[in-house]
Amino acid sequence: MANPARVHLTPDQMSTAVATGRLDLTRKNLTALPDEIFDLPDLTELILYDNRLTALPARIGELKTLTKLVVQGNRLRQIPPEIGELTDLRMLALGDNRLAGLPDELWQLTNLTELLLSDNQLTELPPDIARLASLSRLDLSYNELLALPRELGRLTNLQILDLTGNQIATIPPDIGKLTNLLRLSFGSNRLTLLPSEVGQLANLRELDLQGNLVTTLPAGLAHALRRGMRVVVRGNPLQEPLPELLARSTDAVATYLESLETATAQYEAKMILIGEGNVGKTSLAAALDDAPFVADRPTTHGIEVRSLAVPHPITGADMTLRAWDFGGQEVYRATHQFFFSRRALYLVVWNAREGQEQNEVEGWLRRIRIRVGNDARVLIVATHCDERRPELDYPHLEQIFGAMLHGRYSVDNASGNGISTLRLAIAEQAASLPHMGQLLSSRWIAARDEVLAHAGEKLQIAYAEFVRVCQKHQMTEEEASTLADLLHDLGQIIYYGDDDGLREFVVLNPEWLTKAIGYVLEDEATRQAQGVLDHARLRDIWRKRPDWPAYTTQFHPYFLRLMEKFDVSYRLEGPGYRSLVAQLVPYERPALRWGLRTPVPPGQRALTLVCETNEPAPGLMAWLTVRHHRASVGRHWRTGVFLRNPVSAYDSEALVELTTDRQLVVQVRAPSPDLFFNVIRDSIEDLLHRWPGMTYRLYIPCPTSSSVGKVCPERFSLDGLLRLREHGHTTRTCEGCVIEYDISYLLTGFALPSHPLKSDFDRLSGEIRAVGRGVDELRRYAADIANAMHLMLKAVAVEVDDCPRLFTVTDASAGVLRRRHHRVTLWCEHPGQWHVVPEAVYEVRKPPRWLLEIAPYANLVFKALRLAFPVASRIAAVVFSEEQFKQSERELQLMEAIIDRLPPNMVSGGWEIETPGAASKLTLAEGQALRALRQLLREQDPARGYGALRRAMAETGEFLWVCPRHYAEYDPGLPTIPGA
Repeated sequence: MANPARVHLTPDQMSTAVATGRLDLTRKNLTALPDEIFDLPDLTELILYDNRLTALPARIGELKTLTKLVVQGNRLRQIPPEIGELTDLRMLALGDNRLAGLPDELWQLTNLTELLLSDNQLTELPPDIARLASLSRLDLSYNELLALPRELGRLTNLQILDLTGNQIATIPPDIGKLTNLLRLSFGSNRLTLLPSEVGQLANLRELDLQGNLVTTLPAGLAHALRRGMRVVVRGNPLQEPLPELLARSTDAVATYLESLETATAQYEAKMILIGEGNVGKTSLAAALDDAPFVADRPTTHGIEVRSLAVPHPITGADMTLRAWDFGGQEVYRATHQFFFSRRALYLVVWNAREGQEQNEVEGWLRRIRIRVGNDARVLIVATHCDERRPELDYPHLEQIFGAMLHGRYSVDNASGNGISTLRLAIAEQAASLPHMGQLLSSRWIAARDEVLAHAGEKLQIAYAEFVRVCQKHQMTEEEASTLADLLHDLGQIIYYGDDDGLREFVVLNPEWLTKAIGYVLEDEATRQAQGVLDHARLRDIWRKRPDWPAYTTQFHPYFLRLMEKFDVSYRLEGPGYRSLVAQLVPYERPALRWGLRTPVPPGQRALTLVCETNEPAPGLMAWLTVRHHRASVGRHWRTGVFLRNPVSAYDSEALVELTTDRQLVVQVRAPSPDLFFNVIRDSIEDLLHRWPGMTYRLYIPCPTSSSVGKVCPERFSLDGLLRLREHGHTTRTCEGCVIEYDISYLLTGFALPSHPLKSDFDRLSGEIRAVGRGVDELRRYAADIANAMHLMLKAVAVEVDDCPRLFTVTDASAGVLRRRHHRVTLWCEHPGQWHVVPEAVYEVRKPPRWLLEIAPYANLVFKALRLAFPVASRIAAVVFSEEQFKQSERELQLMEAIIDRLPPNMVSGGWEIETPGAASKLTLAEGQALRALRQLLREQDPARGYGALRRAMAETGEFLWVCPRHYAEYDPGLPTIPGA
């Protein structure tokens, strides 16, 4: 096939290039450069993004005035040596081509500040890279590099170095010389170790190590983490306790790394015994501990824990296994799975007399897999084997569960037959757990052991007492806080330091608490009351019991608040003191305003979501009911809930229902349903993440319906629709009814063009200006604006969630110091009620460079607040004080003057290369600017008080920073218990 005819420049293109010095030939299907390019005088920027070029001509060297050359997304296999003649080049982008090597002449371009070579086939980086001493950004991501030259350390002006997606196994120590680095990316390589020299990078704000083989972090990294550096380590086999600490905060990781100066190896693990009731789990745990057999032992309620000592099969070191014996009754399953963890060894116990199916062996294995994943280590143990030979289809289970299974064993608890063999197998498997032998400070170990020693005599202690024990072992208060969080994550204590009502309360015996919850879940009176728990009845439910005599009334408020933290219950409004226990609501579906098949009334739109899981998700509907209790209208049943958005101006209702044990359907109806739809969808996904082994798919049903009420059975993959939209597609044809749908209509209920996140606020602002600013008109847009803000904060949370993200910056100086004195004011992030927080104000006296660093993100936040605050303040459901309104409005007016003075290239995104169909997420420049803001706040507020703003978890599972007044909606404190 002949090549397309050579493309010629149009007169308009020529005149624009002459006038501006910039020629953009993006997506022109070019196979060769138009000759007219070489006749253009003073051409400084040539953009050839996404064409079909296989080579650049030697004449490229004639364009000596070029400062920017973008040839991304072509088919280049080599670069001509004449590239070295473009000595004025500042930016050269050659990404997404087929380059296997680079000409030596490239290293003559000593004025380059940006060199982008991502998505090629480069296997080595020559030492001559050091000649490009002016480089501030070097992108070598997604090549085939095996190693890095030491000379890379001479590029001391580098601020961004991206080596993601290569095959690099080691980082040279010279990396520590790149002291101006702001962002360092080594994701998806083969790193096993991070050199301590990385800790010398004093300006580093982000370190991306995701998808490597790193097991630990160097102690030298602690100082960088203290400065506010963000480290991304997803997809690494990190040793415990790093995963739990990273999930907490970088400060917790820094505290741990600093403590390793006095570290010793620990040989401890959790062993979890699960199975149906009355199969002999408790007797098995006793037999493994050489305790005498007890006939007719009572059924376990909740959890019982005992310690077992076994020798390491190789080193002989003593290993301590804490055996958690879980009650098998169904009522406990939704809460017990919170104690399942990746670091445990699992014993699935079944009664050989009753058979594999009656004991639900496969069902228990599935529960482990969805809660822990395929990395779980499981032994299958048959009991009562002196009475009957176990009949187990182990090959069938191996086909389903594969690497999870590590053997099957037969025992008899009464006679002790098979116990010694099982004990040896347990020791072998426990020794293979990845955290066995983990390092922990000897000071921390001593404090932990003393605290846990109290568990034999005390079921709980005050947090102040916990701190005193830690200080006795030379630990700081910060170390004590980190240790408390760590022991909570390990399941050894229960402690919620971020909860106003619970922070002074440390539960030393989780069994004590889970049994208390179990007694509520078993309460027949609460079940008969359709799940409504009268607080006055708690004295009867938690009365003195023979097994746990310490359920005194002083603890009842704590128990009830902990049930709320576990998403077991929530407090009801109205007269009296009552809670709803969502697991105990009726099975019967109540009368509803509308159903999934009810016609949508005029003026409203409907969005429907179908979520299908690979396994049943026990407790999901109960958790959703509790999570969205602020939207409750009192219509809930065992498999569904009907909701109404608490902001009445949005006029949004939702039906959430399990149609099968693996299919959840959500339908939202509203004039603009996007916001409530996205909030519910995000909360579903957040709750499903409680099961790491759970897989799920989200679908949008085809909206076609016939006049006789039949609907098209086809549906669209939600992920597929989002990917199509991000790549510039606007329509999708249904394979069932063969109707072509606008993708935005399927996703939002509106047939509108797709917009990246950063354009939503501009679009909405323009539409509001077109219709006016009356309350009725603004009400129409309130939900749209709140949804745009929700999407923005969701994107922001991917980058930063450990400090406030909404702010205004104003000029607070006069005279010669005018540009050196600014005021930063933080805002409350409570949805629909965004406002300034007068207590969270910082006077910034720094050179103006800091303002340029945060400019791209500041511009995004300003667009959001300039649109959202006036609308939120004018709709009837939101009430601001006059002073609060005026202060917030004044802040926005003053910030606009600063945004207008910023250089356009800094506000628009700096380093970004514009690509069509950008995804709804922060740009590289916006993300970097956000991290610069985080660094600024840490410098201005070392104590991280943030003017009393508190981090609270929203229904979606994301964190928001809210003022004290709104924080009470997320954390209501301890409940009132009559007579307690």
